Amino acid sequence: MQSSQREYDIIVAGGGISGVAIAYGLAIKNKGLKIAVLDAPTDINRASRTNVGLIWCQSKFLHRPEYAKWGFLSRKEFPRILDELYQISGIKVPAYFEGGLIPVLSEEEYKKRGDYIEGLRDVLGEYNGNMIDRSELEKKLPKIPFGFEVCGAAWCEDDGFLNPLALMRAYRLALTKIGVEFVNDTIVYSVEPKANSYSVQTEKGTYYCDRLVLACGLANKRLVQFSINDLPIFADKGQVLLTERMPFVMPIPVLGCTQTVAGTVIIGFKHETRGHDATVVPHTVAQEGAWALRVWPELGKKRIIRSWPGLRVMPNDNVAIYSHLPEHEKVTVINTHSAVTMAAAHSTYLADYILGGALPEVASSMTLKRFGYSV
Repeated sequence: MQSSQREYDIIVAGGGISGVAIAYGLAIKNKGLKIAVLDAPTDINRASRTNVGLIWCQSKFLHRPEYAKWGFLSRKEFPRILDELYQISGIKVPAYFEGGLIPVLSEEEYKKRGDYIEGLRDVLGEYNGNMIDRSELEKKLPKIPFGFEVCGAAWCEDDGFLNPLALMRAYRLALTKIGVEFVNDTIVYSVEPKANSYSVQTEKGTYYCDRLVLACGLANKRLVQFSINDLPIFADKGQVLLTERMPFVMPIPVLGCTQTVAGTVIIGFKHETRGHDATVVPHTVAQEGAWALRVWPELGKKRIIRSWPGLRVMPNDNVAIYSHLPEHEKVTVINTHSAVTMAAAHSTYLADYILGGALPEVASSMTLKRFGYSV
């Protein structure tokens, strides 16, 4: 490796929730390693801009049960990870593990979601959830006057939510306290293989490492081109509405219409494919608002204080990618649209794989092999 003060055992390119969760797991499990996290400026489009902070298991996926299992496994690790972060960083992340709800507005939708739950129960062997009728829904959230069309909800007791910004702060502060170097406002331009190492070109100069983790979201598509031409991910556009603060009445999150711990309500559920167009589309925002009013009519009396879009990263088959690159086993690419849900699993289970070991069995099919690459 070239002589430089910017030499590291591992560089994690990307300081979002996935990147910091992975860096934390590496540092905790391997205290002798010299690790750096390179984070882009805040004006770079971030998936976290449309992140509500849900820890969500019930919508992951009947046709890929291993991904559903991965989500449930991560959920079980969260209390330990949050306690550990609190002990190191001093930041207590507001978190609620009271379950999660998906409201339904017709008997047809009620049956469709019920069939999906039973399918999940069959493939997983167990599932801590079911369909509940309106009376049971009102018992779970007694302070919310639901709209007359709401006939029930899909319920999963393993879901929950937290403050994603507090989670990010806790991870970042913990990283600095356990010796990880955090380099802010650093755009990564490219990666070049060297003899048994890698150079990472940034606007602040060149960094060198033995092993590299690419957790740069959509930018990974550009950064992997020294190995493959087409990383199978795309930009998944979301748009959200934010209401004014109101009394906290939702300790159980409602998908698409979730109250934050600060009292605001974030409305949004759309997944759109519009390339890298991150502009607000008024009619789409209006559709989301109209749906929210059918669920919770009282929101019609509240001011909308902000609306914004964001581009989330989405693998082509909607399942996470954890993979070394072809002919570059010391480079690991990480892409998932479930960064918050999977953060605890990323901190707990990926370090060994990044350092040359095997993926956990439940995640072993999530490499680039499923897209035809030899890795």
